Amino acid sequence: MGRFEDILGTIQQAAEDEASWPDMLTRLADYLGSVEATLGGGAPGSLPQILSPRTNPAEIERYFTTFHDRNTLMRDMMGHAPGVVVVDESLSQFADFQRDTFYNEWCVPQRYNRAFGVRLATSTGWHGALMINLPGAIETEQVARFEAILPTLTRALEINKLIGQFSGLARSSLDVLELAGQAAILLDARGMLLDCNDSGTQLFEDGRLRQRHGRISSEDPATNRHLARLITLCLQAPDHTSGGRMQIPTPQGTLGVHCAPYPGGLLYPAGRRPAVIIIISDPQSRLRRRLARLQQRYSLTAAEMALALALVETGSRKAAADRRGVSDATARAQLTSIFDKTGVRKQTDLMRLLLAED
Repeated sequence: MGRFEDILGTIQQAAEDEASWPDMLTRLADYLGSVEATLGGGAPGSLPQILSPRTNPAEIERYFTTFHDRNTLMRDMMGHAPGVVVVDESLSQFADFQRDTFYNEWCVPQRYNRAFGVRLATSTGWHGALMINLPGAIETEQVARFEAILPTLTRALEINKLIGQFSGLARSSLDVLELAGQAAILLDARGMLLDCNDSGTQLFEDGRLRQRHGRISSEDPATNRHLARLITLCLQAPDHTSGGRMQIPTPQGTLGVHCAPYPGGLLYPAGRRPAVIIIISDPQSRLRRRLARLQQRYSLTAAEMALALALVETGSRKAAADRRGVSDATARAQLTSIFDKTGVRKQTDLMRLLLAED
C-alpha cells in the first residue's frame, strides 16, 4: 500500500488527462491492497463502458456479451445514493449472487471474490460505479482508505467528464466553421495553439501562417505585433467584448482574421481550456479547393498548381512568373505541361476550367 499524498496526486492528475485513468486505477488498486479497481458507466443513451486495466480485454467482452444483465450485485449497488460506499455483503442479493453462474464462472477465476464500491454521477449526465475487487475478506482499513480519497476521486471524475464535454463542443465549433469554408484555430489560456480545423492546418502547411514554440505568427513583424495584441485582449477580458479584426498579408493573398474570446471558455475546468478562437477567412478558399481537386484529377505538380493560382490572381503569365519568383521561361514550360495534362490549348480556356463551378 502506498502513501495517501501519492494516490491523491495520481487522482488529481487523471482529472485533466483521460489517458491517465488506467494507471490511476491500477495505483488505486495497489493503494487499497485489491486485485482490481473497475470503473464502469456511461451517459444516458450511450452504451456502458468498463475501464478495468488489469482485466483481460477478452474477459471484459465476455462480461458484456454473457453476464452484464445477470450482474444483480451491480444493479443492487446502483440503487444506493451516489457517494455512499457499499460493501457487497450488505446488499440484499449477495447470498444469491454468490450462487450465480456469473460469480462462479467470471468473478472467482479472476479472484474477484469480494468487492466494495460506490455509485458515481456527474453533472454531465454520466453515471456508473467504481468497484474495488478483492481476493478475500474486506478489511475495515481498506474501506476507510477508500472513503478518505473518495471526495478527491469524485471531483476528478466530474472534471474529467466536463473536459470531455467541452472538448466535444470545441471540436464541433471547428468542424462547423470548416463546413462554412473558414479556417479556425483555438488557443489555450497562455495563447498557445490548442487545436485547429483542416483549413487551419492547411494555412500552416502552405506557409501562410507560422507556428513558433506553439504561438501563431506570420512573416511580417508588424502583423505579428498586431495579432499578439488582439490575443492579449481576448485573454485579459474574456467575459467582455474584446479581440478584433485584422488582415494578414501573405504571398498567396490577404487573410481576413477575427480574434475573439472562446464562448464559455471560463467554464472549462482545465489548464489548457480553449480561451481564444481565431477565425480566418481566405477570399480564395473556394478557388484553392477547386484547384486542389483539379490537381488530383489531372496529376498537376505543386509548382503547376501554384502557377495556375497565380494566373488567376494576376491575369498574365509574366505577372504570374514574377509572383512565383520564377523566370518567364520556367512559367512557359509549366503552363505547357498544364495544357498537356488538362487537354486545353489556350490560356483563356484554362481560366474557364479553373474558375468553373463544380
